[in-house]
Amino acid sequence: MSTPLSDQHRTLLNSAVTGTLVTIGPDGSPHAAPVWFLMDEETIIVSTRTNSQKHRNVVRDGRVSFSVIDPANPMSYVEVRGLAVADDDPTCAARDRVVQKHGFADGSAFDRPGTSRVRITVTPTRVLGR
Repeated sequence: MSTPLSDQHRTLLNSAVTGTLVTIGPDGSPHAAPVWFLMDEETIIVSTRTNSQKHRNVVRDGRVSFSVIDPANPMSYVEVRGLAVADDDPTCAARDRVVQKHGFADGSAFDRPGTSRVRITVTPTRVLGR
């Protein structure tokens, strides 16, 4: 990572808040989606269903932006620009880790039986915020 996360940014990213993942659509336009996420060392993990728009966009073009606004101080935020990759998550381990951050035992209530999941991993290249 070229730009380190500050302690303030880490605190915000480790809290149970919703972020916005922006991917690049097939026509080059931005696709912004609210997501739950997990900080894992220096990367951001998002779980999504296979073939969701964000999954298709990341497979085609891994450039993304991810942002979180501090709900306690709306003037405080972090934006992470980076490169994302999508990997199959057949056991839904990433989904479960993400929802546990928000107080759920696991994510089974969020999916119908047989739902396929992928893990999107964002590696930061630039971090902005205040």
